[in-house]
Amino acid sequence: VSVAGKHAVVIGRSKIVGAPMHDLLLWNHATVTTCHSKTPDLPEQVGRADILVVGAGRAEMVRGEWVKEGAVVIDCGINHVPGSVDP
Repeated sequence: VSVAGKHAVVIGRSKIVGAPMHDLLLWNHATVTTCHSKTPDLPEQVGRADILVVGAGRAEMVRGEWVKEGAVVIDCGINHVPGSVDP
C-alpha cells in the first residue's frame, strides 16, 4: 500500500507506537492526524482515515462501523479483556 498522499489517523501518542508511527507516515508523505482517548470527534476522525493505526492501550476503543470501506487498519493493541478466553 502506498502511503504517499493518503490521510492517516494514528490513535495513541505513546513513545513506543503512536509517535513513531506518526513520524514514519509523515516522512513517507502521508497527511497524519494524531488522536487519543480525549479526542472529542474520534468517530469522525476515524471515518476520514485511509490508513488507521490504533495503539491506544484500551480495548474496543474503535468501533468497526467508524472505519471507512477500503481503509487499511493496523491494530497495535495488546489488552486484557476480563472474561475473555485466549484461543
